[in-house]
Amino acid sequence: MKLPAFFSSPLAQRCIPIALPILALIAGRIWVDTQWNMPRVGFSLLLYFFFAAFLQRWAAVVATLALEGLLLNISYIKEVATSEPLLGADLFEVGQGMALTGYMDWHIWAYALILLAALAYGLWRHPSFSKRRVGLALILCVLVGMQLDSTGKMSAYAQPLMAQYLGSNYSNYNFRVNARQNGILGHLMLTAETAHKPKAGQHQFYTQALAAAENPSSPDIVVVMCESCYTDARLPTKMAELTQAGFSEARVISPVYGGGTAEAEFEALTGLSAYTLPGIDFQNFAGQFSDKISALPHALADVGYTTIGMHNYFGTFWKRQTVYPKMGFQRIAFVDQMYWKRKDGWPKDFSLYNQALAHYKVAPAGKKQFMFLVTVNTHGPFIKENDSGITQYQARLGQAIDEFKTFTQQIEASAKARKRDVIIVIFGDHKPGLNQEFYERGIFDASFFSNRDPKNLQFKNILNQEQTRIRGDVPLFIKGSRDPEQAQVLADKLQSRPLFCLPAELARLSENTDPFYNAVAERCAKNEGFYTKDLWWRSVFPEAVYAERLFAETK
Repeated sequence: MKLPAFFSSPLAQRCIPIALPILALIAGRIWVDTQWNMPRVGFSLLLYFFFAAFLQRWAAVVATLALEGLLLNISYIKEVATSEPLLGADLFEVGQGMALTGYMDWHIWAYALILLAALAYGLWRHPSFSKRRVGLALILCVLVGMQLDSTGKMSAYAQPLMAQYLGSNYSNYNFRVNARQNGILGHLMLTAETAHKPKAGQHQFYTQALAAAENPSSPDIVVVMCESCYTDARLPTKMAELTQAGFSEARVISPVYGGGTAEAEFEALTGLSAYTLPGIDFQNFAGQFSDKISALPHALADVGYTTIGMHNYFGTFWKRQTVYPKMGFQRIAFVDQMYWKRKDGWPKDFSLYNQALAHYKVAPAGKKQFMFLVTVNTHGPFIKENDSGITQYQARLGQAIDEFKTFTQQIEASAKARKRDVIIVIFGDHKPGLNQEFYERGIFDASFFSNRDPKNLQFKNILNQEQTRIRGDVPLFIKGSRDPEQAQVLADKLQSRPLFCLPAELARLSENTDPFYNAVAERCAKNEGFYTKDLWWRSVFPEAVYAERLFAETK
């Protein structure tokens, strides 16, 4: 059959080789995420133009689709594990992703191999230099450069441009919504924006505050942030046995679920809500934080405490080795200073406790001690054994609690020998990522999820404030070595409060004079305004307080 004359015309001979790969790219979306909208197609085309500058056109199509599929699958795995999608900043923090390697499946390996093959073939058959190809490739490069501008001025121009010409809609307070609306490529582009420092300004935060505590006892303080540690009447675990060991229990509200440990850590150390700053605060702001962050370790160090921060994983993880000294930890230690038998998986918590105990035992008898310990043994994933993964979770949590109880006994004995009172706190940083188990036990109901498959439940993009509060509910146990009543009073003050109330109450046990903690304690005592409406944290903590306490900027 003879083709119409148009197809043999010079114009067609020039346009068809260009148009066919683009049409194939658009059609190939069924291979990636089966969705077509303006942002998805637009950002895919920008990536294709970038690849086509140095790859043969059909190889550029395959490379674009393979990279998008790879990123989408990685994001899906991160979202299942942590309830948060892949972020632009994650691409520059490869070390943080090492925690998710246990979740990787064959889809990721397949997309990675296809991508490598496309790159190899495309470079082999690379096109000759073309100003048009380079010009189109530079569009993506310029937008990325604008998004990464450390001043934030260029991203302020880039985002309206992407909204106007690519149809993007940036939801910087709900990254799951952002990924759904813009596709993974658009989402990563938008979240590549440098998280800008909060603005300094005047505020009246300190005008409402509790009176300083009378005759504070200034005990030694040991806080354990226990990875994924959880218990509930509907999902009892060995953690509940701590009440039999003299601990008082409270329920507190973590800002994260299933992951994002550093956000819970941020609240527990600063007394500020983690919701104000987008993304993971440690990761985004490590280099911009003041050298003296106004955090609990500094408040205690200023009144004579030795402050120690430890984690039985790498110091580069969430940039703790950079952030901890700025927060006021005088001594820090990470897994490279501890015993770790790598073939057994995540480092065991006893190695962390042994290191902490060694420091505590050699401390001068009259020297006050504050230790903040972050565990990792109960980190996911939890392998399913014809169940939701609960069997493995219970076994690992049981081991973690046994090791904690042993540590508690040793610390109390050492405190007695040093003639010091010690307050011991342990709390779960977030619930474990066991959606199916929480659903089946009635902790979450169907209204939390966007689907009805109990083996693959995914949270709705937007939860109401009560659902967010329930999702963040975690246990906290506290014990005083000399005064059990004091521990119960503290537990009552923390009951049903956000996690940022904890450092306020701990600071008030000491002679510190920082008015911030009395101001936070006043708001926690009222327990009003928390989880009440959208962006509720803005009415609790003025932005200028963040600028002042984290970045030492005032106006």
